[in-house]
Amino acid sequence: MEKESINLKKVVLLAGALAAYWIGSGFSTGQEVLQFFTTSGTKGILAALIFLVVMSYLSYTLYGVGQKEKFENPYDVFEYYCGKVLGQVYIWYSVALVYAIFVVMLAGAGATINQYYGIPTYIGTGVIAILALGTTLLGVEKLIDIIGVIGPVKILFVAIVGIAGIITIFGQPNLLSEASKLMPTLGFKSASSNWAWSGALYAFLALMVSIPFQVDCGKSAGNVKEARTAGLVGTFAFTIAIILLVIAELVYYKLIVGKQVPTLEIANHISPILGLIFSILIVVSIYSAVASFLLMTVRKFAPDRTKKFNIIATVLTAIGMFFGGVLPFDKLVNILYPIAGYSAIVFTCFMIFKELRCRSSVNDDQKNSELKV
Repeated sequence: MEKESINLKKVVLLAGALAAYWIGSGFSTGQEVLQFFTTSGTKGILAALIFLVVMSYLSYTLYGVGQKEKFENPYDVFEYYCGKVLGQVYIWYSVALVYAIFVVMLAGAGATINQYYGIPTYIGTGVIAILALGTTLLGVEKLIDIIGVIGPVKILFVAIVGIAGIITIFGQPNLLSEASKLMPTLGFKSASSNWAWSGALYAFLALMVSIPFQVDCGKSAGNVKEARTAGLVGTFAFTIAIILLVIAELVYYKLIVGKQVPTLEIANHISPILGLIFSILIVVSIYSAVASFLLMTVRKFAPDRTKKFNIIATVLTAIGMFFGGVLPFDKLVNILYPIAGYSAIVFTCFMIFKELRCRSSVNDDQKNSELKV
């Protein structure tokens, strides 16, 4: 039987960790939301609701299985759902993907710091990489504690930008419909030509890059109910952040044309002080996500805080610093993220099949025990 007690502080921490994990450079700079949601105009808000429905089930399941199975290595979840052979394929694909997105996030860090502070891109990339490495070396439990606090702060500042957009709409009620009509003509890259599919695809993207992390978070919870609640709360909070950012990007669409970091342009327009705070927040967002992705990559090869772990983490950071400093950020997001989303669809089918089979087995056991009685 599951325990009914829930530690509210732990739920917030684990939900915040999930939000912080997802709010990396792609999200905090506005590029992800722009390409997956805002380019669809006001239908992007409906796409966010599709994301909420799909991702709520997936997070609820992964947090729960992480607590129930308590995998020694979080990548074991792939073999749990897909079997030994296909599970190994997914393990190595996931490791490669998470590391590739780690490099993408470093590129986003360089672009952000360069745009706001005028510091050379490679220096910004290097600073974030070194900070992320230092956090990674502390281990997974300490990382969850750190980024679990950062997550709610990120959402709060995204909310400020969104609320400013909503206030602007009250004065110019036709602004959203005007922006929706013009979006396809402004030259923005789009993840998909169909708004509903974009929402679902983003959910599968979020799934594919966070499977081992969600399993680790679930394992850290006190019980299954606490784990599942944290997964749902984290997904809901992240969806609210998506919707608020869509509104802001639509309202301020003229400002963000041709910009690598749309959120920074919007925040600067609202207030130079907010722009300064937001630039720091984006850097913190990127740092926390980069540290998470690096740790999840290294966890495949060695346990936390071992000599082997430290050496691999340092080598992978150095490689990421080099490539993150020279690759174009927006093109990487447009190519890499949709591919990750498509690959997650097959894994979701395996998840659903396994969960249904487990429930069927539990029901059969209950019937057999009742017959014996």
